[in-house]
Amino acid sequence: MNIQNEKKSEQIQIVTIEICKEDYAANVENALKKQRRVAQVPGFRPGNAPMPMIKKMYEKSFIADEVNRMMFDELNKYIRENNIETLGEPLPVNDKTVVDFEHPDKFVFVFEIASQKPFDINYEELPEITRYQITASDDEINNYIDDLRKRHGQYTSPETVSDSDFVTVEFNENDNGNFYANDLSEAGKKLFIGKNVKEVVTADVLTLFDDDNKLATFLKITPEMIQKDQPDMRAMTIKYIGHLEPAELNEDFFKKAYPKGEVKNEKDLRKEAAAKVEAEYTTHSRQKFMNDAITTLVDNLKIELPEEFLRRYILAAQEDITEEKLNAEFDKYMGSFKWQLIENKLTKDNNIKVTEEDVRNYVRGFFLKNYFAQFNAEDVAERVEALAADTLKNKETVKSIYDQLFDEAIGNVLQDKMKSKVKKVSFKEFADELYGIKDEKKEEKKPKAKKAAPKKEAAEPAESPAEEAKPKAKKAPAKTKKATPKAE
Repeated sequence: MNIQNEKKSEQIQIVTIEICKEDYAANVENALKKQRRVAQVPGFRPGNAPMPMIKKMYEKSFIADEVNRMMFDELNKYIRENNIETLGEPLPVNDKTVVDFEHPDKFVFVFEIASQKPFDINYEELPEITRYQITASDDEINNYIDDLRKRHGQYTSPETVSDSDFVTVEFNENDNGNFYANDLSEAGKKLFIGKNVKEVVTADVLTLFDDDNKLATFLKITPEMIQKDQPDMRAMTIKYIGHLEPAELNEDFFKKAYPKGEVKNEKDLRKEAAAKVEAEYTTHSRQKFMNDAITTLVDNLKIELPEEFLRRYILAAQEDITEEKLNAEFDKYMGSFKWQLIENKLTKDNNIKVTEEDVRNYVRGFFLKNYFAQFNAEDVAERVEALAADTLKNKETVKSIYDQLFDEAIGNVLQDKMKSKVKKVSFKEFADELYGIKDEKKEEKKPKAKKAAPKKEAAEPAESPAEEAKPKAKKAPAKTKKATPKAE
């Protein structure tokens, strides 16, 4: 076996691997002997088929498998031993590759390898980034407190419908519908508010709601099934009225809502509500910072890329891309390659690692926070451990959490090292700056980390660890398939 390299440029080299018959012959011969012992050949008992017949049937495929294995092993060994940090995958040079199974005395595999060029990150020379601190508004604080009061409120079944009550009506013996009175149209409210249990309301149900989705839910159909070409008159008997009376902000409420005593009065509650609301917005502000940091790094760092090689690599590796499409998106691909190199450097320079125990601790914390917050951690440790073990059986969930923790670690490094200024804004102001179009000229898109998921209601826990993590799957610079050829 012989391996040679030729330096084509500072970042490109040609690697040639020659595999001769004496390199693979012994392993192929052993494979043929094993196959002879088990081969089912008509007219012969297992193990008694003539070797020439076995060779005719299996030798070419065994040579192909062995030569490919040796070729991949040698190529990877060469890259590893020479400490080559590759860009993309090695590209086969087809016009110099020699693979002929009719004359298998020598195989020649030629690859073009692109390597990364070292670069530095001088954070002091980079532009300053705005770090948004989203503050809770009075309305958001009030809404949080209202939700908490409802959660600890008293459910009753009054005789008369009021503005926010839950109502069940019966159309006939088999059909019924449910609605909240405050979801009704003005016409619907006039019909139902003030009515009592067992009273009958006759009306065109198409006029009860302004929102077709609410109407569809009431009728238990899809919005597409609604027909408005003629009235739909129905006699509706009120069967049940449910009323939720929010809890008063008194000593009993604070003991139930905060049994550990951390909140004892309305002033403390408003501080707690503001902190919870602002914590919900942290994902948005962190993601905005991450996006801006990525754009700043990609735009300002001088990173040399072998563009001609990468263009051929993308075309060879992605089946669904054309030259025209690649030309249109080439800058985005280059930006993605740059970010991947920057991310790798940040990981290496800052020793960023996410371990299996990190993922397990995240899952434990999720269940303690969302399901056992009112319990002593030691008392529920066994149950939490069982739930964590069950969750970690799902590989997709584990991958999502790993990616989330890795991205958080990268974000922490960037927040610590990049120059920034803090700007306090409301969420509306933040959204206006993020999505509002202030200039008619649209800027070209740069590679971004994945957008943050929409904010959930403050009082609503995530259903699973992966959902809470809101992961951004780490992506390669360009999703590609390996372009290395297989001998056939």
